[in-house]
Amino acid sequence: MIKSRAAILKSIGDWHYDEISIPDINSEEAIIKIISSGICSTDIVRSMETGFYSYPIVPGHEMLGYIYKLGKKIPNLKEGDKVCVYPLINKCEDDQCCGHVHGSHGFGKYANLCSTYDFLGSRSNGGYSEYVLSPIKNLVRVPTNLDDDLSIFTEPASVALHALNIAKQDRKFDSVLILGLGPIGISIAAWCKFNKIENVIGVDRNLHRFDNFKKIGYSNIIDTNKQNISESIIKYADKNGVEIVFECSGSEELFNHGIQSLKKSGKIIILSNQLKNVQLNTKSMNKILREEIVIKGSWSSILEPFNEWEFTLETLKKGQLNIKNLISHKFKFSDAPKLFKSLHKKELKYSKVLLTL
Repeated sequence: MIKSRAAILKSIGDWHYDEISIPDINSEEAIIKIISSGICSTDIVRSMETGFYSYPIVPGHEMLGYIYKLGKKIPNLKEGDKVCVYPLINKCEDDQCCGHVHGSHGFGKYANLCSTYDFLGSRSNGGYSEYVLSPIKNLVRVPTNLDDDLSIFTEPASVALHALNIAKQDRKFDSVLILGLGPIGISIAAWCKFNKIENVIGVDRNLHRFDNFKKIGYSNIIDTNKQNISESIIKYADKNGVEIVFECSGSEELFNHGIQSLKKSGKIIILSNQLKNVQLNTKSMNKILREEIVIKGSWSSILEPFNEWEFTLETLKKGQLNIKNLISHKFKFSDAPKLFKSLHKKELKYSKVLLTL
């Protein structure tokens, strides 16, 4: 058992910087020495407002580190290797649970749809810690010479890739509306650029987010503080609307606008966690009914039957995903008690914040 310095949440809003104990590993586990962990917006909301499953907890599910100790020798990994840690740990032994699913890559087993799972950073201790305990099967080796500030985006960029794969599952398209231009929304835009999708429209109200969107290579923006969404959609797309909408905002108003912006039989993909009950208005419901609108959820990402994390890392290595400029701030784990209060109060204009020891 080793000691690990960590940012610990003992109850809602009650952050501490202290030591935790990392248990001895079995043959299927590894201990990772963390280089850095990204702060996800859900960590801010859950730690300061909605809560986690149990306490104390070390949040953080966007993790980059080195293998400090490996439970057994396996062909593709060794101690000292740089890895990203896939945070979702499926535990079911019932193939009917997540083993018979028509998912984004055909029929197969999709761990992200498991009903019995653990999750590093929300159900078990995660990445805001010097060391993290992880199953070996959840480690994805980082290609040689890939910059740490790109590698750390593997988890959120793979979440965005998974959503795009769901969008592509049954159609080709060249018009996209992204509601919310946080790191996930910007990552979706980057994947759209990678896939040569020409018309991508970004909706937000924060000027620095529009700057990030423009750096990807897109210029069609809708500022909800100044512009009418419906009128702007017609301006940037056409009177029939867009083919695909990605809902990344968590806003009921934007959700309804997104549905109403779709072409006939268009698809809206929901990535945002809803903090309140969402009501679809009559116009949206009639649109869904009479124009056969498709509503799909997109949850996490997958390592099989297609390894989205390896694909993301290879794309990053080739310089084909322009997201490094999203990093706006770097802090220490010990800064967490003050930092999360500031982030929750929106006192800091940020894009992606990283934590290190």
